[in-house]
Amino acid sequence: MRLNVMLEPQEGLSYADVLAVTERAEQLGLDGCYRSDHYSTVSGSGQALASTDAWATLAGLARDTQRITLGTMVTPVTFRRAGNLTKIVATVAEMAGTLDGASRVHLGLGTGWLETEHRQHGFPFEDVATRFRRLDEHLQVIRGLWDRDIETFDFDGEFEQLQAARFSPKPDPRPRIVVGGSGPKKTPQLAARYADELNTPFKSPQECRDLRHALDRACEAEGRDPATISFSLMTGCLVGSDEGEVRRRAQRLYAQSGRDDSFDQWLDSFAGPGILGTPEQAADKLGQLVEAGVEAVMLQHLLYDDLDMLDVVAEDVAPRL
Repeated sequence: MRLNVMLEPQEGLSYADVLAVTERAEQLGLDGCYRSDHYSTVSGSGQALASTDAWATLAGLARDTQRITLGTMVTPVTFRRAGNLTKIVATVAEMAGTLDGASRVHLGLGTGWLETEHRQHGFPFEDVATRFRRLDEHLQVIRGLWDRDIETFDFDGEFEQLQAARFSPKPDPRPRIVVGGSGPKKTPQLAARYADELNTPFKSPQECRDLRHALDRACEAEGRDPATISFSLMTGCLVGSDEGEVRRRAQRLYAQSGRDDSFDQWLDSFAGPGILGTPEQAADKLGQLVEAGVEAVMLQHLLYDDLDMLDVVAEDVAPRL
């Protein structure tokens, strides 16, 4: 299983904060560091917290790191036109270089969901069916522009129109394309048709098993070998070397969350889909996910200044898998 860190920089993180986590994760040998692509806070605190642009941040990380995988989880297709996004990602991929013959950059794509954020920043926000059509077109354009066998690319869609587009330089190897979402039908269909990976957030092992089966069926409907696409999970992570350390971190995160329910209620809700507990408990939960078909996890690190928790993941949890 690939172990990755997931950050939410829209909750007040600076570039320096993101870099500190990414550098520690790289030093520890974790596989990747992903970040959300939001311009407004998601926590519901009502505060105007600081945020950074996802792809500008990744460009910096591409130059400030050497081997760790970098990506978004996920970029809303409503934020950037397809041609613009394709060029941005290819540029960051060139800046990052490769590792073991693969691009260090992963492009996670989704429909977008936070309506207030779209209204605040002037992004289009239609009904979910329309946003899925946007996602479909983005995936077609990105694959077409990056295709080394296509010299000029034309596309006449509902949202995107390209005429005799010559994309150069084409990324080689191209960045990994990840479709993110939770639904059992449309998301697996799009992933099977266009992506290298399907990522889903906050699901139990049984829910992951069901979605992996849905992805396999979608691949078969597309005439694609299911073994050619991977399946990953983004979920909360709160671990400690012993139960006392787990509880101290949990109490801090609970206070930070501003939740109205009790600490125990919040902890139960976190434990449902999340990775919570001692190294033995965390490894057991991750093992259940492996059995359910999950090949990588993006561990949401909300106590971003607690770099020691990454040590527990890399040095105490990972060896048990």
